[in-house]
Amino acid sequence: MAFNTLTLADQDVFRAAEKSAPEAYPSEINFTNLFIWRSYYRASWAEHAGCLCLIASPEGEESFGLPPAGGGDRLAALDFTMAELARLGAAPVCRRAPEILVDKLKAAGRPCVAVPDRDNDDYVYLVRQLAALSGRRMHQKKNHYNYFVAHNQFECLPVTSGLKPDLLAVQEGWLATKVERDEISPSQLRYEAESVREILEHLEELNLLGLAIRLEGRLEGFTLGELARPDTAQVHLEKANPEIRGLFVALASHFCRALPPAVVYVNREQDLGLPGLRRSKESLKPDHRIHKFTVTFN
Repeated sequence: MAFNTLTLADQDVFRAAEKSAPEAYPSEINFTNLFIWRSYYRASWAEHAGCLCLIASPEGEESFGLPPAGGGDRLAALDFTMAELARLGAAPVCRRAPEILVDKLKAAGRPCVAVPDRDNDDYVYLVRQLAALSGRRMHQKKNHYNYFVAHNQFECLPVTSGLKPDLLAVQEGWLATKVERDEISPSQLRYEAESVREILEHLEELNLLGLAIRLEGRLEGFTLGELARPDTAQVHLEKANPEIRGLFVALASHFCRALPPAVVYVNREQDLGLPGLRRSKESLKPDHRIHKFTVTFN
């Protein structure tokens, strides 16, 4: 079966595969992420062995496989993906492979080498802990939140398409700060801006959950995510004015408070090896990480 370029029309197929998977996905193969980052990853897909097989072909880079999505025979689907890479003249490599897939390969005696990809591990948190900021481990974050509450008159509101101009203004301010601090490369800047424009353009179609915070009539921060599974939310982006102490903590906390009661975990995705982002994610005290690997087949 031929591999197809990913489009918004493929969403139903991917959502069905997500529901059939026995465990939480690594964040990269969530449909929303694949869609809003499609200009970078240039993902293509095909169905095989009850799974969705995925190949990424970033501009200027060799194509590589992503872990199969769905509840079918993932090893057969991975073989199919590697065969397509061979047809394309690319090395037989699967990136962002979760530990459970690596364990299946080892148990099946597949000849491969799996190297940890720490920069892309997903950080997973307990919703109740982030909502309440409770306990000794969260003391510092609770202090920042208390400062924010004591020094600001604010309101939380759901993200809707009517807020798009204000949301883009927050994004532009966030990017300007990153550029000023030399914390983002020109190529990252382009794709980051595109991904945010895409997610805001398709808020309703992607069935996203969002929360924004307004201070004194001005929108200063917002977060967007979705229910990846009945017990797990996933945060795709979080943008805010970095000059306002406690604002990011308030966004994280109030987003979790607004989630349905059945949601136990929130996946806040990876740190990409960026020192500041890693410190920030670790400071929120994750419950665990989804460990990922780069798997090369002999």
